[in-house]
Amino acid sequence: MRVKSLPADERPRERLLSSGPEALSGTELLAILLRTGDSKRGVMELASHVLEQCGGITGLCRATPNELLSIPGVGRAKAATLLAATELAKRVFGGQERKSTSSWEWRLHEWVSRLSLEGREFVVAIYADDDEAFVGDDRLSYGGVDGAFIDVKYLLRRALRMGASKVVLLHNHPDGALEASDEDMQLTKIISQMMHLVGLEFLGHCIVAQGSYKWVK
Repeated sequence: MRVKSLPADERPRERLLSSGPEALSGTELLAILLRTGDSKRGVMELASHVLEQCGGITGLCRATPNELLSIPGVGRAKAATLLAATELAKRVFGGQERKSTSSWEWRLHEWVSRLSLEGREFVVAIYADDDEAFVGDDRLSYGGVDGAFIDVKYLLRRALRMGASKVVLLHNHPDGALEASDEDMQLTKIISQMMHLVGLEFLGHCIVAQGSYKWVK
């Protein structure tokens, strides 16, 4: 069914303005972003198809440009709109609009939220000064669902160049598991030893999954 064939008060855009965005389904919200359908489907049907192809809203947040462009009916303009919208959502989760004047711990919690939307494994370093105030962070590397590579020497150089004296390391497990692997524990040990050699304090390494985290012991 085409949106124009619906009564005015049942159309997604009008319902959003009258009842608020929380009243709309994911398909309806997506239809507003897409604006139009294609030659075969109305915008609601296209929105439903996009969500089906991506595996839901979480999958949509993880979709790459090429994945979106491969969906029939999603051209460059629609793909760009969806990527921009999902990036805004990630930045809200990640807190990138917040000023970096407090401790490193708030930044850790923001990365925990942000990485909960990622389908690939990322390694992130958070840097702090002597007073444990946040001074910066880095997304060091990313890989597939099975792991990510980290250049430890690069990590040490970045920490020293940023004037940090303390470092926290975290990486996400896209499969949702919070348990550290043998490789995770070995990496923690190696990084701790190397940071000690260059005068940096290693505050710890944590695993992130589904909005939670657990420190590697």
